[in-house]
Amino acid sequence: MEEFAAHYPKDEVGELIARIRSGDNRHFLSATFELTLHETLLRSGFELSVHPTLPNGNRSKPDFLVKDEYGEEFYLEAVLASENNEADPAAEARKGLVYDYLNANPHQYFMVAVDDEGFPTSQPSGKKITKAVHRWLDSLELEGIQAQIDEGDLFSIPPFEWHHEDWVLQLRPIPLKLERRGKSTRLIGIGAGGGGIVDAWSPIRNAIKMKGSKYGELDKPLLVAVNLNAFNLEDIDEMQALYGQEQYVYKIGNVDSEHRMERAPNGAWYGKGGPQHTRVSGAWIFNDLRPSSMAVRRQTIYFNPWAKHPLTNKLCCFPHAIPEGNKMCWNDGISLSTIFHLNEGWPE
Repeated sequence: MEEFAAHYPKDEVGELIARIRSGDNRHFLSATFELTLHETLLRSGFELSVHPTLPNGNRSKPDFLVKDEYGEEFYLEAVLASENNEADPAAEARKGLVYDYLNANPHQYFMVAVDDEGFPTSQPSGKKITKAVHRWLDSLELEGIQAQIDEGDLFSIPPFEWHHEDWVLQLRPIPLKLERRGKSTRLIGIGAGGGGIVDAWSPIRNAIKMKGSKYGELDKPLLVAVNLNAFNLEDIDEMQALYGQEQYVYKIGNVDSEHRMERAPNGAWYGKGGPQHTRVSGAWIFNDLRPSSMAVRRQTIYFNPWAKHPLTNKLCCFPHAIPEGNKMCWNDGISLSTIFHLNEGWPE
């Protein structure tokens, strides 16, 4: 963060530093998110101007005006997306780091169902918890656990418990199917319950719609970067946020009719009247990005097929998704861990 701030315009960085030091978690996350976006693009060959004045006379100013090496420009706006709840945001962040570490270390034969109670006031060690969990899983008798699962008796299996201050973490084993053994890419099969966002897609949609109507008619593309504070974000959540919620449709009164899958017209880019918020040329979606999680968190740029002003193709250097016909195609790109020279185990 010190290095990022050193590369930020001197007449603008003071406001970001004040937000980082404010003691408010939301101010901290929003300021470090803006710093990270600025540094990511800077290191990727883009030029940035902070808080540009809009030629349409709108008094609001986007976070950045960005220019690529070919002179193509776009506006970039950063926004946090979350659902308000009564949970302590700092404590949830501490738990999230543990879940990140657990999830990044799969077991050969098991996944785990996670539950927890209480909140940690200091950071538990994801490394220590993960080692203990793997020792416990290694000690289990696979066939016996599988037999209990087949009888629908998951919760009769004694859980593994980890205590840290007032936080109690409980895990139960879920045997992997034969064909998935040794191939799983994550450890957590069922996440923790309790407070948090009810769904991961509607906060993203609402953030994009809000920013899409903030600046009026624009002379350049607008890319909205959304940082969602959810532990687990899937492609389906991002697609629902942009194009509408998946739903099954049945023909009423005909029990023999086949159902079909379609999207409800309630996405940021597609509503009841068809394409909407076409001023938003793209959405750059991050999953719970914070300074301590840069090495492992995912990001994807989605290009709006109905955008009034298409974005520069230079952004395809990052992980991105482009619709081709009726399908969405996801493409690899340079990761934050590569840009910032961080190994996957950082910071532990």
